[in-house]
Amino acid sequence: MDAVLASVAVLFVVGGLPAKGNEPENSTTSRSKIPVGFYLSTSDIHAKHVKILEMKNVSFTGRELGASEISHLSVDEKCSRGLPLSAAWQYYGPYVRPGMRDGKVAVEGIFPHIINKMLHVCCNSSTTVKYGKIFDSIRGLEGQLNQPETAYDFSFPVTGKSLGDESFKDLPYIPIVQAPRVALLVRDKTENTKTAQLMNTVFKAWPILIFILVAATLSGIIIWLLDRLKNPDEFPRPFINGTWEGFWWAFVTMTTVGYGDRAPKSFLARIFCILWILVGIIIIAIFTAIVTASLSASIQHHFTVHGSVIGAVSASEEFRLGVSLNADLKPYLSIPKMNEDLMTDKLKGSLIDNYVLTYYSDFVKENDVRIETTFEHAITYGLSIRSNASSNMLACFRRYVRNHPQEAFEIIAQNLEPLKNPTDEVSQEVKASEGLFFYREREFKKVLFILLGVLGFLLFVGGAWELCYNRPRRRQRKEKENDGALISLTPAQNKCDCHEMLLSHQTIQSIKYKSAKIKELIREYEEFYDEWLQRVRAVEHNENGITPQMV
Repeated sequence: MDAVLASVAVLFVVGGLPAKGNEPENSTTSRSKIPVGFYLSTSDIHAKHVKILEMKNVSFTGRELGASEISHLSVDEKCSRGLPLSAAWQYYGPYVRPGMRDGKVAVEGIFPHIINKMLHVCCNSSTTVKYGKIFDSIRGLEGQLNQPETAYDFSFPVTGKSLGDESFKDLPYIPIVQAPRVALLVRDKTENTKTAQLMNTVFKAWPILIFILVAATLSGIIIWLLDRLKNPDEFPRPFINGTWEGFWWAFVTMTTVGYGDRAPKSFLARIFCILWILVGIIIIAIFTAIVTASLSASIQHHFTVHGSVIGAVSASEEFRLGVSLNADLKPYLSIPKMNEDLMTDKLKGSLIDNYVLTYYSDFVKENDVRIETTFEHAITYGLSIRSNASSNMLACFRRYVRNHPQEAFEIIAQNLEPLKNPTDEVSQEVKASEGLFFYREREFKKVLFILLGVLGFLLFVGGAWELCYNRPRRRQRKEKENDGALISLTPAQNKCDCHEMLLSHQTIQSIKYKSAKIKELIREYEEFYDEWLQRVRAVEHNENGITPQMV
């Protein structure tokens, strides 16, 4: 809106204050009666091979006006007598909007409203546009001006260069509005999920993973060589067992976990351990940096225009801007088709001026799109008039635009809908960084639910096995042991259960046998120890340290 104020203010400054008496007397007519658009019958509109999305079922039966019909009377004569005028336009909201009103085709928007205001001030109060011709593209609309004799009285919206333009293709031209910026519209999505991106990053770092394993293995072999003689309990002397324990120690030490279940004892081994700790920290830091850098790069939303497939309306100023940005431009006749291709990933982005984008605010709100950036590239839209209009008539039209900036601003504001970028509340970097918490993603949740299902199944099977099989079995075994330790008597007959007594006797005999063997081993050990101790004492009393028994 600031740009609208600026553009209208330029007109105000250039034209100065309105001079009293410059406007006709009928300019005082109540402005509330001035229609906001043109309302024509379908039989008065010529639209060959034109498809309008908002009026799919409307059939235009009007014929194209010939050169003699158009030029029979000048614009001034039609204007002063209140005769119907002709207009050619392209539906390009919000400048020209389509619709139906009471069975008639509505031509509304910024341009029809301002033109009606100008006609009301500069012409007979009954002057209006009755005949129309619809074009499906800017190229077609501007192309018909190459033949001034067949051009309709008014043609709009025509793209100019600046607010100071007075002619377009040698025809009179009146700038009406200037859109200050061009917006780049892109899909608001990420090509890969964070979970997949994290896994891809780890897999792509396979060389550093192999390097870690090789370095840990080599370090394990070195620590085994240095410490196997002094510390055989923790680093066994057999090569396979020792190097495996060495690899385990090197990997745990490298990751700074340090369980402490393995620790070097020799001096050289400890010196190597210090060096390996430093090297291991560096290796793990490199791997961590690779993963972190990849994830950090994924949150940097920097859209590259040059070389990307970008859509823009054919022959529009947005198309020219895209060419200057070295984009791979794809021309479109209509914005709805361009938006459709954007949502089906046929385009990486689309260039639309910021006023036109407000007309498609519902598309922006209802779809996963965002305004990636805006380019300071002013686009001027104006009204082209037939060359048979007099200088006085053109001066009156220009004077209205110059002397009524507030009315022009109000008309522009009425046809613009404030558009809020869906991603404005949270920056793309913050939004993407939140996406790094991949546990919020659907794919990760699926994996989590699968793991929870497997865990639940195993817990259920384990609990059922414990309750239904293991516990009853242990209970039965314990009952048998208790029953075997006692002599069971039947209450009814008061007699001895011989089977239970036999089991008890066998158990007791087994215990006695084991105890006797243990006592015998202890006795043999004591005898050996006494003999060995006597021999040691004999060595201590012998001067040469040698006894006949030891020779």
